[in-house]
Amino acid sequence: MKRSIAVVASVTLSASLVALKVAAMLYARHCGFAQVSDDDYARVVIAQTFVHAPHLDPSGTSWLPFPFWLYGIVMMIAGRSLEVARALAFGLGALSAILPYVALRSMQSARFGAWVGAALAALTPWSVWLGLAPVPEVWAAACAASALFFVAVPNARHAVIASVLVLVATLSRYESWPLAALVAGVCVARARKFPAQRVMCGVASVIASLGPLAWLANNAIAHGDVFHFVARVAAFRRANAGSMPMGARIIEYPLALVHDAPEIVIAAIVGALVVARAARAGLASGHRASFVPWSIPLGGAALVLAFLIYGDVRDGAPTHHAARALLPVMFVLAGFAGAAFDEIARQGLGRIALAMLAMIWLAFVGVRVRDTPGNGDARREAQIARGRALANEPHLDITPCTYEHFALIAAYGAPERVTIEPLTHEPVTPTCPHVTFLASDALR
Repeated sequence: MKRSIAVVASVTLSASLVALKVAAMLYARHCGFAQVSDDDYARVVIAQTFVHAPHLDPSGTSWLPFPFWLYGIVMMIAGRSLEVARALAFGLGALSAILPYVALRSMQSARFGAWVGAALAALTPWSVWLGLAPVPEVWAAACAASALFFVAVPNARHAVIASVLVLVATLSRYESWPLAALVAGVCVARARKFPAQRVMCGVASVIASLGPLAWLANNAIAHGDVFHFVARVAAFRRANAGSMPMGARIIEYPLALVHDAPEIVIAAIVGALVVARAARAGLASGHRASFVPWSIPLGGAALVLAFLIYGDVRDGAPTHHAARALLPVMFVLAGFAGAAFDEIARQGLGRIALAMLAMIWLAFVGVRVRDTPGNGDARREAQIARGRALANEPHLDITPCTYEHFALIAAYGAPERVTIEPLTHEPVTPTCPHVTFLASDALR
């Protein structure tokens, strides 16, 4: 009976998280969100190309392959339109709210704390916006953070789950790469400490390491350079992001974390104070131990942040919107904050905790979701409309102004029937890109 009640409670709480995430994404859409950048459409175009000509490395560039495999497989079934890509993005964004909750529960976090942590992660603005976009950041971050939650407790089955999650994350986003080493290292240590778990932990360590190793091998075979992707990212960043003083590079990601997720940072600081207070109060050793597993997730979050700072210094970090790469850190800090607020509730202060959470939401999240990225000159409605209108044309010859042509091609839906000329570097207007086709020049 108790087990049935627990299952019903977990399903209900998971459903409520999905409902909250869906509501937040619909609100962002109502506020005008359409895309983060032209990368959204470039990824759709690559997935459409993968459907036409499947390839192990769909992009042939520095972009990791798993998102294109995933979107491509779905498009093989449902069609390769921009609408299919957006629907899949919406579904993945909504479902990404569940995984951190399940993983936090695997750490023996109470339902209230796990739900609060997962809700904070799901509702922070960048999690909402990126949940709508056909990019991998949200669900890859959910996988990365959840891998740290699963591996935090000595359990061979959880180690295997963590390794699979980190494999997906490392084949989707570079910021999760240091977590492959962390998860693999923890699994090796567990194999040595617990002989009964040796086989499963050994397998888990191999799976966790597979993503980065396979991508390095692919670069060596395809490009003759193990670190070809690093050089490509650095060259693109230098060409498009300009120079930045060293001091500014070092603090860019910490500042972005505070600026773009203040509600999570504040909640995590409160959580740290709660943990320190509990330690000073001399709580029973078993109760104190509930926070011990957090050394692995928090250490992983610090590792990701350090990795991003190092990448920024070496011109290997993302070119725009630094907060995108910080989502794994945000998700871990949100989970930690949830566990701390659960501690507050245990001390009979549940109403105060809920009131504090409501204030955080009202003060930071609800207002900030409306300030959507991708506005102004970055909007691509005109290009999408033109691409749809040209869908029946047998071939297009496109001369882009910058990168706005990806939106038109994604809406057109057949990248293999498009010839792309060199960029003109003109200011982007609704008439960009310039299109030539055989049937008529009416829509040029």
